[in-house]
Amino acid sequence: MELLPTPDWALRHHYYWHSNPRSKTRSKTLFDKCIIRPKLNEAWQIAKSDWGTQEDVDDAWTTIRRLDGKHNGSSNANMECGKLVQQAVDMAIFADMDLEECKVWAYKEFHENYVCRSWDDGIDEEKCDYYLDEIEPVIENAWHGLIEAMSGDKQRLPERELYGYIGNNKVPYKTLPDYCYRGDLKTKWSKRSKTTKSGWAQNSLPKKLTGPWEQANVSQVAGFRALNGGLPCWLLYANKSDYRLFHQYNCDEMTPDYLDDVIRETERQNAVTEKFLQVAENSSELMEMISPEWNELCWQEPPGYLEEAYGIWKR
Repeated sequence: MELLPTPDWALRHHYYWHSNPRSKTRSKTLFDKCIIRPKLNEAWQIAKSDWGTQEDVDDAWTTIRRLDGKHNGSSNANMECGKLVQQAVDMAIFADMDLEECKVWAYKEFHENYVCRSWDDGIDEEKCDYYLDEIEPVIENAWHGLIEAMSGDKQRLPERELYGYIGNNKVPYKTLPDYCYRGDLKTKWSKRSKTTKSGWAQNSLPKKLTGPWEQANVSQVAGFRALNGGLPCWLLYANKSDYRLFHQYNCDEMTPDYLDDVIRETERQNAVTEKFLQVAENSSELMEMISPEWNELCWQEPPGYLEEAYGIWKR
């Protein structure tokens, strides 16, 4: 991807593009993009080099295993199952593979290759065992939902990146629609429950998109609309029992007017972030200007990652 022109005051912080402002707090976004990403880029350069000493390479791999989400166990069963569901339905839809074979593939992939978190008191391990029985029916429902969602499209398209400027923001915006530049698939997985005999309860599908999590999803698809030429957007939710498709004809929060309002709010939030980037002379000053919200879900990270953050904010 060729980067669009970006102001020096953003580049000096290694901040190359905006993303959905509701996906995580501003402090987490700036920490990830301005502190963690440069450290990892440098570490990967050394690890892959033919010029680094053995000590340099060993130190680089220590950093990678501590901070890189693919190596430090920051993922979880929900996220990995969601990825496998999308891969399975994509294989069925775009590669014309048998859906049942795709379901079996996803089951085996999760069962044989996913390594559970080791730092959350066994919660993720419990999910791994339980979700093995859910992944195939979720794939089935997601497939039916996607066939409905893309029924009016002349061409069905898999995940494609959108990248450009939103409004008067000076830094570009990047987003990644799952389908046809305008739609996204969300999967819902059972959760622990103290009130059921099994100890688990099905995570129900949303009936409307007014809650905080759903509003974050709406903000995400509003970003699609901002960069896809105004194509109508949709959100599809699937769990083990059913699916629910939201679009402009059955949901107020997916109408063009509502999404345009969300886009304007995204532009405002991005402008605030840009002010921080302009004022701070370096990344140290930038971190001094913000305060992390440790109780937010986005800060539930592995110990090594949090040690890096605690070192910045002297917790």
